[in-house]
Amino acid sequence: MRDVDPTLAPMRLAILPPPALAGVVRYFHIEHSSPGPVIVPATPCPMIGFYLAGGSRFAAPDGSERRCGEPMVSGALTRPTPAVWEPGTTFISAMLEAGQFARLLDIPLPELRDTLLPLDVLAPQLGAARLQERLQRMTGSMQWVAAVSDWLLQLLGKREGQRLPFALPAGALALPTEAIAGHCGLSVRTLERRYLASYGQTIRDSRRMARYVKALGRLMLLPPRHGLLTRLAMDCGYHDQAHMVRDFVHFTGMPPGALMDGAAADAAGKLRLLRYEGDSRRIVTRED
Repeated sequence: MRDVDPTLAPMRLAILPPPALAGVVRYFHIEHSSPGPVIVPATPCPMIGFYLAGGSRFAAPDGSERRCGEPMVSGALTRPTPAVWEPGTTFISAMLEAGQFARLLDIPLPELRDTLLPLDVLAPQLGAARLQERLQRMTGSMQWVAAVSDWLLQLLGKREGQRLPFALPAGALALPTEAIAGHCGLSVRTLERRYLASYGQTIRDSRRMARYVKALGRLMLLPPRHGLLTRLAMDCGYHDQAHMVRDFVHFTGMPPGALMDGAAADAAGKLRLLRYEGDSRRIVTRED
């Protein structure tokens, strides 16, 4: 696995978690020395992040700008989130599997939808600020991944024996809601309530996002060619290409063709979070 060296040029990595965290952490995202405006794409994955250097400026819901340089947490991001990363900004984020947030943190997930909040304010007992200080004294991505993994495993151990969060098996969203409820032995209303608590969004919203995530991942892997978008729309469960375009505009602010053209045109541009290389790209785009 390629490692980040603080003396190297800007770098972006996705690293799989250790086996003990598989199924809870989807992957670790590492961004090294990546300044300037950026669009954080919509994702169903909650996130816990630590800054090794620099910080980010985000637009707050009231329109003001808020700086974040402390450990932070977010729920599902259901719209493109613009940010500005300060010079030298380097961070590591644990991208959590949708539906597994409650195995680590006792924070109501729906309240974190489309927002990034300081973790130490929400849960000061977790020692996130102390961990960030330790990370800042380390060098190299593998040390960062090991330290954050150990911390997450401690959180997981503290909640061992508690009731597991409600989670649906892969592919279940393809079924009608009534069929899912029957399979789970729940009423539709109870299913929807428990699903919202575990995933931070409704079943309907998750279905929409799942199509988008699948299509985006394949776009990131496939070279552009004639007829690609039409075929992609069919394969990812859209009614037609126009349906897919509408969803991409909602989740990314751009239609899919223009989105990928923009990402390909400028490696350091606003759409750089859609650019990964080698193993990192395969980790980020893998399908369940």
